[in-house]
Amino acid sequence: MSSKRVLLAAAILLSVAAVPHLAFAQMMGGGMAGQPMGGVMPGITDLQAPQEHTTPKRTLEDAQTDLGDADPTVRIKGLDKLGNLRDPKVNKLLIRSLADHDIRVRIKAVDLLGERGANEAVDPLSQMLFLRTTEPIVKLHVVAALGRIGDAAGALPVMQYLQEELASGGNPQDCGTAVFALGEMGNQSATPLLTKVIATDKSPMVRQLARRALEKIDGELPSVHSMRVAREKNKLVPTDEKLSKLRALDQKIQQADR
Repeated sequence: MSSKRVLLAAAILLSVAAVPHLAFAQMMGGGMAGQPMGGVMPGITDLQAPQEHTTPKRTLEDAQTDLGDADPTVRIKGLDKLGNLRDPKVNKLLIRSLADHDIRVRIKAVDLLGERGANEAVDPLSQMLFLRTTEPIVKLHVVAALGRIGDAAGALPVMQYLQEELASGGNPQDCGTAVFALGEMGNQSATPLLTKVIATDKSPMVRQLARRALEKIDGELPSVHSMRVAREKNKLVPTDEKLSKLRALDQKIQQADR
């Protein structure tokens, strides 16, 4: 075999071997998935570029400046900067962005409020569900956000949303999102509606989600929201216990040295 044929065969083998890794990256939503051919792998440039340290206060100020920009893409970047900040002003800024005239900004604000578990956002989010002017895609994000917040006060607007979807023959994904959200809220008032869904809905997926939602409401199955809250509480308890043990050990050592 000539040297050219050997090189060609080696290239083919390498390309075939790379296919499973690329497929896995696409399935997991990481790596080079979604990148154009010949593009730079995410993270490479970040590692090479010097990182600028910014304080939470400076980040909050930068985000507020971005939120006042006329360009909606800049406002979205401003919302992104708020995501990990614990400042109490953040939720107020996010709630204010619910009234933005750009649908992309509103959806981003809704999603972040859900991720943050912002209980103070339940009322304004619920109002968005009641308004006929709220776009269907925004309503779907609002339902998901209310489910992530897990406040029982958000059950009534989600129940109304689900009833309207069922009456209009809504798709299983939308109905399933609402059913899941009701299970996360744990409000007993949703029991009759969920029971009806189990008995009449055509989608096996929606019926199964409704069964699980009822189990969450009855306390037979833990909700994602309750498990998240428990994890957050447990993060603090072991740390306090460790600190107290370390202090006790330190005192013993000091006494022994004397």
